[in-house]
Amino acid sequence: MPETQEPLTRGTGAWILDHAWSPDSKKIAFTDKLNRLMLVDVASKAVSEVDRCAEDNIQGAQWSADSAWITYAKTSPNGFDCVWIASAGDKPAPKRVTTDHYNSDSPTFDPEGRYLFFTSARDFELDRLRFRRRLYALPLRKDVASPLAPESDEEAGAKKKEPSTDSKPAETKPADSKAADAKKPLVIDFDGAESRLVVLPGDPGQYGGLTAVKGALLFMQEGTLKRYDLEKRETKNVLEGIQGYALTPDGKTLVYLHQGTLATCDSTPGQKAGDGKLPLDAVRVRVEPTVEWMQMYQDAWRIFRDWFYDPGMHGSDWRALREKYAPLVPHISHRNELDFVLGELAGELNVGHAYVNFGDAPRVPRVAAGLLGCELKRDGDRYRIAKIYAGENWDDSTRSPLTEPGVDARTGDFLLAIDGDELTSKDNPYRLLENKVGRQVTLLLNDKPTREGAREAVVRPIASEQDLRYRDWVRRNAERVDRLSNGRIGYVHAPNTQVEGHRRLFEDFRPQARVKEAMIIDDRYNGGGLIPDRMAYALAQPALNYWSRRSSSLTVQPDFAFDGPMAMLINGYSSSGGDAFPYYFRKLHLGPLIGKRTWGGLVGISGGPRFVDGGSISAPSFAFVDTAGHWAVEAEGVAPDIEVLDDPGRIQAGEDPSIEKAVEVLLAELGKRGPVRAPEVPKGPIRK
Repeated sequence: MPETQEPLTRGTGAWILDHAWSPDSKKIAFTDKLNRLMLVDVASKAVSEVDRCAEDNIQGAQWSADSAWITYAKTSPNGFDCVWIASAGDKPAPKRVTTDHYNSDSPTFDPEGRYLFFTSARDFELDRLRFRRRLYALPLRKDVASPLAPESDEEAGAKKKEPSTDSKPAETKPADSKAADAKKPLVIDFDGAESRLVVLPGDPGQYGGLTAVKGALLFMQEGTLKRYDLEKRETKNVLEGIQGYALTPDGKTLVYLHQGTLATCDSTPGQKAGDGKLPLDAVRVRVEPTVEWMQMYQDAWRIFRDWFYDPGMHGSDWRALREKYAPLVPHISHRNELDFVLGELAGELNVGHAYVNFGDAPRVPRVAAGLLGCELKRDGDRYRIAKIYAGENWDDSTRSPLTEPGVDARTGDFLLAIDGDELTSKDNPYRLLENKVGRQVTLLLNDKPTREGAREAVVRPIASEQDLRYRDWVRRNAERVDRLSNGRIGYVHAPNTQVEGHRRLFEDFRPQARVKEAMIIDDRYNGGGLIPDRMAYALAQPALNYWSRRSSSLTVQPDFAFDGPMAMLINGYSSSGGDAFPYYFRKLHLGPLIGKRTWGGLVGISGGPRFVDGGSISAPSFAFVDTAGHWAVEAEGVAPDIEVLDDPGRIQAGEDPSIEKAVEVLLAELGKRGPVRAPEVPKGPIRK
């Protein structure tokens, strides 16, 4: 190790998350995965604890200009983030300066010692039932005026007044006096701090990345770096379309990230993103893979030590396991072998969601083959279109090439040629579609296997038919339910609990809620994603009342409330959020679960560092606990109320045992209690 480098900390017991140098360069504040705010003295290397949080990591530590104070955001016991200020010395103890009634964070000290700036979510948005953020300024002392205090007309006029020619020269302070002012210790009046808050001009929105400079405040808002001028009381754009920035200590120059490249510019308004690009193209870094792989192995072990939800590591001796697999690392000869070792190490914990993602390893570039959204079947020495998958062509992501306007392609047509190349059953049709995704391709089609009378169709192939085939499966299931129930039962499939799963649930459930007597919610093959509490509550909304309008039937409140019987289908591929969805369905007493036990992977991933080469390992950082205080679902799944095997033979024969059982159960329930229908409009009230 070069003499200019030396470690300042050793054995702190936790991964260091972030750090901030004091302006005088004598101390470094850092946060770690034990939710601590720590301080290291650069000269003595002494490490001390400033504060810690029982709820989450401490965020965004920044120093005051005199290096005497640190401000940061810390989560309160009620779950709300608050702004705190701590002394870099022994006294006073850390103090909270914002209420725990709202979320407040991203604090930064005014370098002139007048204000503390931060964001706070205090503006209520009714449509989305949430609070939006704005910028706030806290005068640090009682004698500091508001940054929005009314300006004096006399003072404004005095500024414009020309100086008198016979006046005496203004007195100036000696240079050492100015230096003394700059080093003047910051004094903070903590009493009544919250009552001195001032909201700065600007609409509610997404604010973050605050840094105060002399006379101004820099902040990020939806990808744009902006600058609020304290004297002019106006906001202007500095840079648009950037992903982050950092300031030099004097606040005059910034380094920013734009489209994966680093660049520099002034911190004043009107800069152009992309200018000032740093010449890093010629930079070369010497990499010794064996050394790097050992570092990544140690980092993987530490990531699980600090991010894994159970500090007891599922009863394993985590230190001993590090030593167990460490001897293998020096013998690794390929990056993929490291991933194998990391998988073995993580596998010792017997937990789901412990994924190893490759990093800097050779990968073969792939050429996408275009697809036509159809099934091709050999027929003699030609290919025939056996099935065309329907699409939703108004959305490019669900486009079906052969069904677009102007394309004359029919089920049963022979595909004779692609872009002029003859196609026979001896060839692979997809060879002729290589590298043609989204490009115009001319197909020669005919209802017979000859060119006589053939017609051309110009199409744009797609990269994947997965969504088209999925929608076809859902459509066939819905038709099966409709046929078996004589139109009385609706059907909804949730493919995951991400955006698409939420969309499918709301898109397919709401049109059926008012017209179907019962509902099947299909959770089979649900790939998970987000925690599906909103999906469960969307199904659980009972009718609270009806509204009567002239010349209209009664409408229910809330919209699309459903009080009819429901059943949910599950299987071993209902995973993660797909485990939680049926658990919540049962918890809310919405109906029986039908099928097979779910996957049993209900731990979650929430951030974590990456390896030096861009790879990663995911350590589950939270796990499911039921309302009685017991571990649940993870490693055991959710069991059905009615067990049904989707026998592959029956599926191949065109049946669906789970759907058939659900229809049977729901029809029986409807027979017992009858359908829930909206009442008729009552006779008008007499109030004369």
